[in-house]
Amino acid sequence: MVTVNLKSLLIFSAFLRLFLIIYGEWQDTHMEVRYTDVDYLVFSDAAALVAAGKSPYQRSTYRYSPLIAFLLVPNSFIHPSWGKFIFSASDLLVGFLINAILKLRGVPEKLCTYSVMVWLLNPFTFTIGTRGNCEPIICAIILWIILCLMNGKTSSTF
Repeated sequence: MVTVNLKSLLIFSAFLRLFLIIYGEWQDTHMEVRYTDVDYLVFSDAAALVAAGKSPYQRSTYRYSPLIAFLLVPNSFIHPSWGKFIFSASDLLVGFLINAILKLRGVPEKLCTYSVMVWLLNPFTFTIGTRGNCEPIICAIILWIILCLMNGKTSSTF
């Protein structure tokens, strides 16, 4: 029987997300139906405004935190898919945090790994970040807060 550890699961999941981001670029270029989430285009436009020293809210349909626009400023000068990599990395962080929380709760290693697999290999979750939706960041922040509370870190001094 093949055993899977957290490191190999995270590496495989990272390559899967990388493949989907690259595939999404191809689909956006060659097919009528786009892979990229329409909100990602809004995020990118707002980030371009921020890069130009303007408010992200000058984009008429921008209704998100300005932090998303600031986070995606490199879309303008590194690569238009920068944000998809950030969102996908956040998705991987969610898997890591799920594992950490379950270990703190005393869950057996095998069940921890299966639980992380349910997140990282779920088609619903891995397409969200690779299409350019920022939800994985929110999930990671919530789990990080839970982990901090479990460790008794309730102040800003870590």
